[in-house]
This record gives sequence, C-alpha cells and structure tokens, in this order.
Amino acid sequence: MSLPSVVIAGRPNVGKSSLFNRILGRRAAVVHDREGVTRDRHFQEKEYNGKRFMIVDTGGFMPKVEGTLDEQVRDQIGTALDEADLVLFVTDGRTGITAQDENFAKLVMRKRRPTILVVNKTEKPDDARAAAEAWSLGMGEPMPVSAISGSGVRDLLDKIAEMLPATAVDTGPDDTLRLAVLGRPNSGKSTLVNALLGENRVVTSAVAGTTRDAIDTELEFKGRKIRLTDTAGLRKKARVSDEVEKFSNLRALEAIRRSQVCLLLIDTPDEIGEQDFRIVQKIQEAGKGLIIGLNKWDLMEADDKTFDKTVVEILYRNPELEGIPIVSISALTGKRVERVLDLAFEVKDNLSKILGRDNVIRYFQEVVEAYPHPHTSQGPARILRACQVMVDPVALAFEVGHPDRILPSYQRYLKKKAMEFFDLKGVPLRIWFRSRFQLRTDEELSGYLRGSRSGWQEWDEAEPYQDGGAEED
Repeated sequence: MSLPSVVIAGRPNVGKSSLFNRILGRRAAVVHDREGVTRDRHFQEKEYNGKRFMIVDTGGFMPKVEGTLDEQVRDQIGTALDEADLVLFVTDGRTGITAQDENFAKLVMRKRRPTILVVNKTEKPDDARAAAEAWSLGMGEPMPVSAISGSGVRDLLDKIAEMLPATAVDTGPDDTLRLAVLGRPNSGKSTLVNALLGENRVVTSAVAGTTRDAIDTELEFKGRKIRLTDTAGLRKKARVSDEVEKFSNLRALEAIRRSQVCLLLIDTPDEIGEQDFRIVQKIQEAGKGLIIGLNKWDLMEADDKTFDKTVVEILYRNPELEGIPIVSISALTGKRVERVLDLAFEVKDNLSKILGRDNVIRYFQEVVEAYPHPHTSQGPARILRACQVMVDPVALAFEVGHPDRILPSYQRYLKKKAMEFFDLKGVPLRIWFRSRFQLRTDEELSGYLRGSRSGWQEWDEAEPYQDGGAEED
C-alpha cells in the first residue's frame, strides 16, 4: 500500500524547505534565502502519532514562462498536487499575502484537495497576529508556525495526523535497495533518474548545476523496492564558491553515506578524471558498492567491439578500477538503463555475501599457500590463516606474525584474487592483517545480517589492526 502524500506548496522563499526539514527533524533539504533553490519534488517518509505518510517538498510557484526551468518546476508542482492526499499551503507571515499567493491559492483550490493553510515565519507575537490576514485566501483557518524555531509545528503535525487515514506501521526488515546516482555536473544524472522512473520526476537542463539537492524517489523493479537518489553534480572544493553549491555538495556526500550502492555516471566523450576518482574514493571509504556508467553512449560511433575496447583502455589507464562493473548506457534514449538496476541488486547482494568458511580455506590454499609472501629485508612474513570477519561490506582478515612486513604489492594481489575467487563485483573489499584474531563463524555473520550491526563495531572495539606498511624490496 502506498503511503498518503502530504505536499508542501507555496511561492518562492516562504520557508517550505525549512518546514520540510523541521517536520522530518533533520536537514534533508538545502535551505537558503535565495529564491528558487528547490526545483524538484523531494520525498521523505515520516511517522507521527501512529500515522505514516510521505512528506513532499516542492519548488516555489512562479509565473509560467515557456521553455524555462520555471515551467518545469510548475509542472513538478502540478503533478505533486494531483497526487496529494493533503496540501500544506505555506505563506510568509512577515511579508503578508501577495498577488502571487492569491493566484497560486486559486490553482490549489481548483485541485479540490484537503488543505491546511500554514503561515510561516511567525516567531514574534506581532507576526502571529499578522497571520490573520491569510483568512482572505479562503482556505480556512491559518495555522501560524515558525520552521526556524519550531513553534506551532507540533500543532501542525497533530492536525496532519488527524486529517490522514490510518496506516499500518511496518516493523519488518527493510530490503529496499538504496541507490545513489553521482557524478560531475551535467553528466546526465537527472535524465537517468527520469528514464528509470518512466516520468519527468526531476528537473533537467543542459545547464550544469540544475539539480541542487539530493532527491529521493521510490520505484519497484522486478518485484523489488528501490530508493533512488539523484544528487547535485560534485565539483572540486576549490571550484565551489557559491554557498548553495557548497550545501549541494554536502548533500551529495550525505547521499553516499545513506546509500548501499552508488552509480558513478561518466560523460562518455570525457575520460575518467581526477574529480571522478575523488568520488570513487569517497564511495569506497564509506564502504558502499560501486557501478560505473558510461553515459551518452548514443553519441558514440560504436560497433560490437567498441565497449570492450573502451573498458580495456579504462582499466589499462586506471587499474584501481579493477572489479568495478562498468556499463554503457544512454539516459536520453533509455538504452540499457535497466541493466543498471540489475547490476545494482547484484552488487547489493555481494556486499552482504557470506563467503563460507570452507571457501575461505580453499581460497587460502590456492592463493596464499600456492604463492607465499616473499621474503623481505626485515625478515619473513608468514601468513598463517584467513577468515571473513565482517559483512556489508565484506572484510577478510589474515593472521600473520609480523603484519608490518606485508608488502603493498602482496596486499593488492590478495585483494584482486579474492575479488575474482568470490565474485565480489562492485564491493569495496577490506583486507586486513593482524598478529592474532578470533575466528568468526558463518552463523555469526548471518546474525549480523539479521540484526542492526554488521560486525564492524565489535571488530573496531578489538585490538587495533594493521594494514601492512613494509616498503617494497
């Protein structure tokens, strides 16, 4: 059953995104005094007093101008209102009711949706008294609130819960795939999200920087749920001077943390650049799965061998990308976009893969015992055994008498062989070396998957590990 939809609507700069954040109890949307910062519909789930609903932030309503981003924003608002079970019509208590408020209110009332009239920015007693002016809109009794201070918001939530139908609170495990789409500006992220959704859910433009927030949307694919996050294009810090863009960068980085799998989109005519590698590094440091999408493939003069040649060239120039699935797509035409979702579910399953104790022993015999660590100038570095110690993402620990003698080249060898042996496509596999550790059973690892912890906390609370740091001979 889909959740009831509560849509926040109003003209620009009345504090819709601030109210959205206040209702959620966290900063989910970029907020700035500048008009027009929010452009897309932003969906987040909320539970209050036993009622679950989807709260939807929208862009500011502007006069219609053909062929502009404002026209797309109006379309987004119209779609949100058509789907709304309840509308929060927000006005500004400081500036009072404007002609733009009146025009938009008439449009909303024609939709015949249940509506709560919210007068924001009423921190001062005089502001609250001025809220009475909003009666003139004909939308019922105004509710004065302050999204900044929080005053009146609990009363608003009580009113929302009163007007919405009862919904069952699902306490079962959530198997939703959380997939974030990242990349440099204008790499086609929003176009891909719209292609996957089959509708124009987010605003797109040839102008770089159109998306300013991390926008969550939900869909189903082959019977499985996906929470898809479109993000703002990530630039180098040195090139980000605009305050809104700084917030957008932070939201994109936060989207990585909230995701399970990340899709890094590359504009195919461009090479994988320094900024792309920074994004890859952020994703892998966060322990998230990764897929690389070569977008705008429709612009390539490609034959049946072009993709294979391209991948070989990418891995030759960037060997650190070995093991990361690469797919060519066209977000504009929809070519192979569903392949992205198939790969994302595969990577998600790989992140929580239990390798099996017997398989780890076979890996150790075939990889370590068959090709032991070379002798170093500091002495031998004999590896005694291996064990999977964590899931989500997978981590292997090796017991060795002198962890500081492990050569970086041998560590890379173990990691590459493990990726191949266990088919850990897209996983940021951890390889650690300890002077001693306690073996983990497959049952313990399964328990972590059923519970709320993946085993990282217990492992981190144990004795410090060493990743190896010997110099190459």
